[in-house]
Amino acid sequence: MISTHKRVGTLAVAAAAALTLASCSGGGGGGGGTAEEATEDNKPAELTVAAWMDFPQDLLDSFEEEYGIEVVVNSFPDGASAQTVLRNGLSSNGAGLSDVHLIELDWWTEMMAVPEDWVELPEIPGRWVDWKVTQGSVDGVITGYGTDIGPLGIAFNEEMTDAAGVASDLDTFGSFIGGDAATWESFLDAGREYIAVADNYFVDSLSSAFQAAINLLPAAFEDPESGLPYNMADNAQIEELFLTFAEAAEDGVSAGIPIGHADWGAGFQNEQWATVVSPAWMAGIIAENADGVDGWRVSSTFPDGGGNWGGSFFSVPATGENTGWAVTLADYLTSPEAAVQWFYETGQFPSQLEAISSPDIADTENPFYGGQQLGQVYGGLAEAAGDAAAGGFRGENFAGIQTLVTGGILQVEAGTATPQQAWDSVVGEFEALGFSTAD
Repeated sequence: MISTHKRVGTLAVAAAAALTLASCSGGGGGGGGTAEEATEDNKPAELTVAAWMDFPQDLLDSFEEEYGIEVVVNSFPDGASAQTVLRNGLSSNGAGLSDVHLIELDWWTEMMAVPEDWVELPEIPGRWVDWKVTQGSVDGVITGYGTDIGPLGIAFNEEMTDAAGVASDLDTFGSFIGGDAATWESFLDAGREYIAVADNYFVDSLSSAFQAAINLLPAAFEDPESGLPYNMADNAQIEELFLTFAEAAEDGVSAGIPIGHADWGAGFQNEQWATVVSPAWMAGIIAENADGVDGWRVSSTFPDGGGNWGGSFFSVPATGENTGWAVTLADYLTSPEAAVQWFYETGQFPSQLEAISSPDIADTENPFYGGQQLGQVYGGLAEAAGDAAAGGFRGENFAGIQTLVTGGILQVEAGTATPQQAWDSVVGEFEALGFSTAD
């Protein structure tokens, strides 16, 4: 058996700040509509792009070689930092914004609250899966060119599960968590079985698994018709899901160390857990943090049929001085050829149809994951998820509410609250924000 003493970050304050500021996003940056024409006369010496992930240097170099424009990446440590800068810039007539911004799906709606803040992007027929184009549009107008999607998978360490006597390979692990009929309940029950015989935790944090489960819901926190949040106290589907994960956390299934936690990398090196809920974009991050630790694989089995977590878009603020050339850059960074380069650089799974079917992605063996062809694995997971891969409705306050609710799971993992106490705390914090709620 293992100790249930864990550490937890204080996320409630961050969640409240995001929710409070959501109503202030946008700000009439002016402009909007079609970008200026990109010509030799208005070609800038450089273009800036704000993002929080590594760029393939060859991609940046090839843009400069083709167009004679240097690309300067304004890099942020994480998406939350990029979100804050973008939010503040939109409310300050574009002050401090880059020519192009990477925007994460979870806070897309908030940033698009004032569509006129953004340049309308030309349609590029046939480049992306249809639902990615829909996600990147506002009232039918494209304002974001899609980068990646995040088909959901489960990374597991087969050496750990084999040593525990529960699963020795991909097939037996899939059966262990429920097989074709896998649910979140069967996954969590597998975790309880694992920790009863192993000397480490089953999963890094159930807050992450809970977030993945939220992404499968068609309308988790807000009414798609009005955009208003549901009253948390009456949100039965979230309460039931919350308590399901919180009870497993109370049982000691998880380490309480989610991605982004200061100890997450050390947790891999110390072999503190055997599984991680891993959207495609996380596979490369896991490989980096677990470098030197053998046995990690990605299962093709996922609870409730699978879904999507994350994915981003490149968008062009209308207040920029170089909107025409910024559109050219956004187009270049999201081409099928660029998507293949992103796959090799970060492991992120493309939303571009041509890239998805490319042998460069589908047939590439990943040495860290035992030679698995992750392009095929995640491609299969995306196909199995079907329409669910598009994710549910995300209104202006989705990201903040999600952070608030997943923070409740962290309370249970830290041992500072029972599942019911944590839920009551979430409800109280939500009510304190004073939202007008949907009927």
